[in-house]
Amino acid sequence: MSRKHPTLEFIGENKVLEVLEHILHELREIRLELAPKPRLSTSSAVQFTGDNMPNNALSLNVGQTSTASPVTFLADGVTPSGATYSAATYTFSDPSATVVLNPDGVTALVTGVAASTGPVSGSVSFTATDTDSAVSTWTQAFTITTSSITPPPPPSQLSQSSALTFSTPTP
Repeated sequence: MSRKHPTLEFIGENKVLEVLEHILHELREIRLELAPKPRLSTSSAVQFTGDNMPNNALSLNVGQTSTASPVTFLADGVTPSGATYSAATYTFSDPSATVVLNPDGVTALVTGVAASTGPVSGSVSFTATDTDSAVSTWTQAFTITTSSITPPPPPSQLSQSSALTFSTPTP
């Protein structure tokens, strides 16, 4: 003899199945909402201000300055992802240049201090928040080369003495 639960007899087995299917559907929706979403940014670079500075490399003379800015790109590696950046930390320790974080907490002022013997490596770590709200952390290497400035020679001085000349007197 099979006994049914009293609640099942009251609401009916079909209604219980309908409620369970609804609960399962809601759980699937919650799982989709909580699942990690793919981020838009797939690569990063450091861009420097100046004449045709390629990503991740800066060449400047002693006394010149440039601004370093992190950037992330879409899968094509060319199109900026449109992310916003925060929590940047620049690492560069060479007497040829200074890299100082700006008050915005993202960009840095680079100043050429002394000639370097070649490209000097540094890096920046930063957080990117993509337009789809995906948050990712990046570390990007860069190089800085500082050249010394050879001042132009002083103009040569041809004159060695002076005199006063008069025009011919007029009548």
